Amino acid sequence: MPRLSIIIPAYNAESYLPKCLDSIFSQDFSDYEVLCIDDGSTDGTPALLERYATQRPNLHILKQPNQGMATARNLGLDNATGDYILFIDSDDWLCDGALSTLAAALTGEDIVGFNARKYRDADGQYTFQPSVTEDESTTGWDYFNRHRLAPTDIHFVCIWQRAYRREFLNDSHLRFADGLRRGEDDLFSTLAMLRAASVKTITDCLYTYRVRQGSISRTNDPRLTDDSRRVQHLLAETFVPLEGIDKQVIYQVLASNYINSLTKSHNSLSDNEWRYFKEVCVTPRHRRLYRLARIHPILLRTYISISHIISN
Repeated sequence: MPRLSIIIPAYNAESYLPKCLDSIFSQDFSDYEVLCIDDGSTDGTPALLERYATQRPNLHILKQPNQGMATARNLGLDNATGDYILFIDSDDWLCDGALSTLAAALTGEDIVGFNARKYRDADGQYTFQPSVTEDESTTGWDYFNRHRLAPTDIHFVCIWQRAYRREFLNDSHLRFADGLRRGEDDLFSTLAMLRAASVKTITDCLYTYRVRQGSISRTNDPRLTDDSRRVQHLLAETFVPLEGIDKQVIYQVLASNYINSLTKSHNSLSDNEWRYFKEVCVTPRHRRLYRLARIHPILLRTYISISHIISN
């Protein structure tokens, strides 16, 4: 049983995957396995993986028809054997010494978080604004409530800035929603924080996130917008009926997401979504925006536009 299982979904990643894999195999730590899921690639990704596998016996290639990162990650989770799971996107890479630093920090916590930096393809520049500013140990939900709304350069829900204890994921029945191509991180991370009894953070920067044009996160596709709405609905279904926890932060997140959805001219809400939207509007501002949207979404869009102009 390796200490770490590293899961990498790869779809037409021939141009970026070598840097990702090289950053792993050049680490000063060897107690890991790599599970790379070929998500129905049509470029040279399959051949590239086969070449690497001939030299790296701890690289395991899994294949599926193109179904997206969520389903690919689930395939990796179902085949992983390590104590902890680390997710890496195929166009990103690890910093030097990342695995040995991470392994030294793993002492049985459900989740261990760390810092990441950005690399911009457009100009070749790195930026680093730490989201983890101190070492801490707490519960998952306390961690979520204290950090989810904090301004940061890298979104709180990105799953690759944390390692997850595999038994915790299995015991909690935590998997990605199959078929999702956008928002799968948001759903998974929020539910993981809800269920984690222990979260530890370290301030080390272990991961490099490549910002590039054409990535899914930067694609304006109505089908991806539908995925975001599906995530929103699944979160609302989970948290609105839930009792016994502090829901102030998650309700602010959900209310903002409903408002953002309605600011897009092609979006409307179902009766059930309107019901959840009303439930999560607990701040005066969100209740005001809900009333405007209920009269007509155009009023909401106009109000937000005017407020933005005045604030600038």
